[in-house]
Amino acid sequence: MRRVAVVLSVVGIILFAGCKKPNHAPDAPAVPSGPTSCAVGVSYTFSSSATDPDGDDVAIRFDWGDGDTSDWSPYVASGDTVTMSHAWSAYASYNVKAQSKDRRSAGSPWSDACVASVARRWTRTLGGSSDDWGQSVQQTPDGGYIIAGTIGSRSADGSDIWLIRLDASGDTVWTRSFGGDGSQEGYSVQLTQDGGYIVVGFDDAQYCGQHLVRYDKDGNKLWDTTRSTWGDILGYSVEQTSDGGYVIAGVVRDYMDDWNFWLQKTDPSGNELWNTTLRAPINDGACSAHQTQDGGYVVAGYTASFGAGSADIWLVKTDSSGDTSWARTYGGAAHDEALSMQVTSDGGYIVVGWTLSYGAGAGDVWLIKTDAAGNKVWDKTFGGTSREKGYSVQQTQDGGYIVVGTTESFGAGDRDVWLVKTDASGDSTWTRTFGGAGLDDGYSVQQTLDGGYIITGFTMSYGAGGLDVWLIKTDANGEVDEGGGK
Repeated sequence: MRRVAVVLSVVGIILFAGCKKPNHAPDAPAVPSGPTSCAVGVSYTFSSSATDPDGDDVAIRFDWGDGDTSDWSPYVASGDTVTMSHAWSAYASYNVKAQSKDRRSAGSPWSDACVASVARRWTRTLGGSSDDWGQSVQQTPDGGYIIAGTIGSRSADGSDIWLIRLDASGDTVWTRSFGGDGSQEGYSVQLTQDGGYIVVGFDDAQYCGQHLVRYDKDGNKLWDTTRSTWGDILGYSVEQTSDGGYVIAGVVRDYMDDWNFWLQKTDPSGNELWNTTLRAPINDGACSAHQTQDGGYVVAGYTASFGAGSADIWLVKTDSSGDTSWARTYGGAAHDEALSMQVTSDGGYIVVGWTLSYGAGAGDVWLIKTDAAGNKVWDKTFGGTSREKGYSVQQTQDGGYIVVGTTESFGAGDRDVWLVKTDASGDSTWTRTFGGAGLDDGYSVQQTLDGGYIITGFTMSYGAGGLDVWLIKTDANGEVDEGGGK
């Protein structure tokens, strides 16, 4: 009997062990929750939670995306939240992930990532005692910046085109001024396929002519061309085309002293291949042109000859030879004008300018989204009781839009730089003002590689005197460490 009892005991132990409940690893934690815009050297808190299928306690750790992984947290009940903090030492975008384990050290997969952008945030002024301003800014492949504008502080006769190259911290690498007798102004700069720069502006040495200047990556002038008639030609935007040449949009004045829509195509050396002038009874003009996927061009501007009011926003599509395919007007009974346009990821267009026909005050920012045929999908106005204008728009990485312009309704001074971020439907996500007691304008904005924004324009509130070039680098939330961003 004793032998039988021993055998039964052993069998019981084996059966108990064989029926032991299996252990399951915890589920992957929730995507960490925390700030998406951060500064260098500042500690930020992130949180996550994980559930265990067996109801066991869990511990969580974070991968901060910079090669550093946190220690495991103390164990908490399944589903409870764990928080930890981290500070980054370099400017970049970091993928923050979480992992969990149970008390038997069974580990989960890593969670999906939360992206934390550690962006540079600063402002810079450049200029002398006379009037200097920035009109166009682009980020360069090395993370620096190129600005085109106007310098009045180095020319005894008037002003010169000013090209400024800066590093990623906003410190000047080199500057170039270009001009002669009279006044020259720079309106638009774009990077070229070989890493150089193309700038368009005007030169009033004789007639007021369009001036196109080509530089290499080190700022050495390769060539320049001037296009003029007995009337005036102003080139407001330039873009390199797929054949290596350039397309320029602007205005030309006719013998009746009216301004007309101007579109010009050049070869890679700046020699004119063709130009298109849409002549109409009253003033019209173009502000922005881009090549489209079909090899043609889309041009935005204004018209007082067509549409519903004293001036309407005008969107014109041409073929590759500059012949009009279609034209659309947008506006009401008063004055409405486009100042910037971009092609969007869906093949449509985003246009910004200002309106007196709609909105809340004496002139509001007007943002219009169209499809590829120029049919309006939606439009939004932004402003207060005074005057606002939108000068530049770009689609952002999240499918929304960033607009820079000016506001007299908000901010610290008579007129401030106004930055407006919207979602993909044009609804405002946030707005920021930058400025002091004087006049401060924003003319150009671009999203940067780190998810922030770079703005140029002018300031009378800061700097050396008169108007100074103002360069503002924000983080992804439009904030800076000084000079505005409130």
